Amino acid sequence: MTFKQGFYEFRQLISLMKPHRKRYFTGLFGNSLTNASITILLSFVVHYLLNFAVNGEVQELYRAIYLVSGTFLALSVIAPLCSYMYKRCVKLAIADVRVRLFGHIVKLSYEKAEKRHSGDLVSRMSNDVQTLEQAYTVHIRSIILEISLFFGSLVIMMALDWRFGVMAVLLGLASAWVNSHFAKKMRQTSDELQGRMSRFTERLSDLLSGLQTVKLFGLRTKVGGLCNDASEDIKRISIRQGRHMGLQDMCNFLVEFITLGGVLVTGLILVSQKQMELGVLGQIVQLQGGISTVFLELGAAVSLLQNSLAGLARIREILDESLEQERFPAVKQKGAQAALIRPEVEVLSASDTKGSYRDMETVGEGHAIEQVPAALELHDITFGYQPDRPTLRGLSLIVPQGQVTALVGPSGSGKSTVMKLLLGFYPPDEGVLLIHGRSAGEYRLDEVRDLMAYVPQEATLFHGTVADNIRFGSPDATDEEVEAAAATAYASGFIAELPEGYDTIVGERGANLSGGQRQRIAIARALLKNAPILLLDEATSALDAESEYEVQQGLNELMKDRTTLVIAHRLSTIERADSICVLAEGELKEQGTHDQLLAKGGHYAELYELQYRKHPEEQTA
Repeated sequence: MTFKQGFYEFRQLISLMKPHRKRYFTGLFGNSLTNASITILLSFVVHYLLNFAVNGEVQELYRAIYLVSGTFLALSVIAPLCSYMYKRCVKLAIADVRVRLFGHIVKLSYEKAEKRHSGDLVSRMSNDVQTLEQAYTVHIRSIILEISLFFGSLVIMMALDWRFGVMAVLLGLASAWVNSHFAKKMRQTSDELQGRMSRFTERLSDLLSGLQTVKLFGLRTKVGGLCNDASEDIKRISIRQGRHMGLQDMCNFLVEFITLGGVLVTGLILVSQKQMELGVLGQIVQLQGGISTVFLELGAAVSLLQNSLAGLARIREILDESLEQERFPAVKQKGAQAALIRPEVEVLSASDTKGSYRDMETVGEGHAIEQVPAALELHDITFGYQPDRPTLRGLSLIVPQGQVTALVGPSGSGKSTVMKLLLGFYPPDEGVLLIHGRSAGEYRLDEVRDLMAYVPQEATLFHGTVADNIRFGSPDATDEEVEAAAATAYASGFIAELPEGYDTIVGERGANLSGGQRQRIAIARALLKNAPILLLDEATSALDAESEYEVQQGLNELMKDRTTLVIAHRLSTIERADSICVLAEGELKEQGTHDQLLAKGGHYAELYELQYRKHPEEQTA
C-alpha cells in the first residue's frame, strides 16, 4: 500500500466521523496530550530526585513532590473528561455508520443484493464495523499519543544534550523502517482475514437457516465441514498474522535494547568524566524510554490500523454501490416499437387506477373486438440475467383490467421473471412496458409497488407478532382493520387458536406456523395493502390439499375486483381464469381460456395431459 493510498483511506476513515469530528478530536488530542505529558513530567521528577540523592538538596525533593502532586490533580480531572468526550463521539459515529450501512443495504437494487450472500452482508455489519470502532478508540489514539510523546521528549532531550537527541532519532528511524516493512504484510493478512471471516459467517448462516434440511439429510458432517474449513482458514491466517506481529515485536525489542544500552553506556561515561549530571542522565534515560516506546507502539498501532482499514474498505465497497433508482427502470426501445403504442390510447392521470383503453386486433374484415381496459401491457420485452442468454425473447402480452390472467409454462420459461420486471427489480433490456396506459418509466418505483400486491410461493414473515406481520401491508392500520383482513383471508380461525392470538410471536421466518398459516397471513397482508393489481407467484404450489383449499378461499377474496396476474403451478387453480398465457423459452406461445386452449391441442393441452392424465402425481414447475 502506497503512502498516497494510505492517506486516502485514512481520510475516508475520518470522514465517517462527521458530524462528531470536532468534539472527537478535541477529546482525543486532550486525552493523548494528557497521557504524553505524564511521561515527560516524570522525567523531570527523576531528574530532581537523582539530584537530591546525589547532592542532598532538599529543594530538589520539594520540586519533585510539587510536580507529582500538581500533575496528579490536573490530570485526574482533565483525562477522564477528554476520554469521555471522544469515546462518546465514537459510539455515536459507529451507530451512524451502522444505520447508514443498513439503510444502504436496504436500498440496494434487487439485482445487486441478490448477487451477495446474506452472511457476507451480516459480516460487514458486525465484524467490519467492530474493527472500525477499534480504529477510532485504540489505533488513532495510540498514533496521536506516541507522536505527541515523541516530539515532546525529543525537544527536551535536545535541550539537555543534542547528541542523545540525534542518536534517538537515528535509531527511531531504523525502528520505523522495520515497522513499515511489517505494515505491508499486516495489511495483506488483514484483508485476507476479513474476507475469510465473511465466508465463515456465510457458512454459519447457511447452516442455521437450513438446519432442518441438514438434520433431515444427514448433512451435518458435510455442511459442518464447510464451516470447519472456513474456521481453519481463519485460524491459519490468524496464526500467520500473529507470526508477523511476533517478528515485528522481536525486531523492535532488539532496536530498543541497543538504544537503551547505548544511552546508558555513553551517559555513564560522561557522568564519570564529570561532563554530565546524574540527574540529567536519569532524565535522558526516562525520555529515551518514551521515545523507544513511541516507535514500538506507533509501529504496532499502524500495523493494527491496517486491520481496521481492511474493514473500512469492505464497508466502503457497500456504501459505494449505486442505489436502486427512484424511478422505474428505463427501457431501451427499438425504433419499430414506438408504433406499438397506438395514438388512440387514452392516457389517464396518475391518480386514475382504472387504466387506459386500447383498440385490439380486428378479427376478419370490419369485425373489431370491443375496447377493453388494459392494466398491464408488455410489448416486445427482451431480458436476460446474462447478456448472451435472454430469458425473455420479444414477449408481448396484455393483462386486462379487473380480470384474472394466468401465466403457465415449464420451468425456466420466464414466468417469475415477468413478475420481477413488473415490480422493477430488473430493467428490461428492450421493449415497452405500460402500467395503466402510462409508460413505466414515468412512474417512481414506490408508485408502481404501491399499485401492486405480491404474494409469493413462500411467504416471508419477520420475527414479531402475527399482527405485526399483517400490518406490514399498511403500517397505520388499526387493530380492527388487521382483524378484518385476517378474517377475509380465512386466517382468523387459526389465529384465535394460537396461545396469544394476534400477539403470538411467529418466530424467525414464521417458524412457529405451518406453510398454510404463513400463506394466509401473507394474503391478509396483501388484503390490507388494498392494491388494485395483484401478483400471485405460485401461492399454493407448496401446500397440501387441505391447506391449499383454505388458502385458495383467501385468494378468491383477495382477487375480487382486482386485476390479477397469477403464475400457476397446478393447472386446476387457473381453469376459470379469464385468460391463460402459455410461455415457453421466453416467448408467448398461446393465449386463451382453458377450454379454448384445450381445444387447440397445443402447448397447454400437452401440459394438461402431462399433469392430469399420464402422470397425475407430477406438477408443472
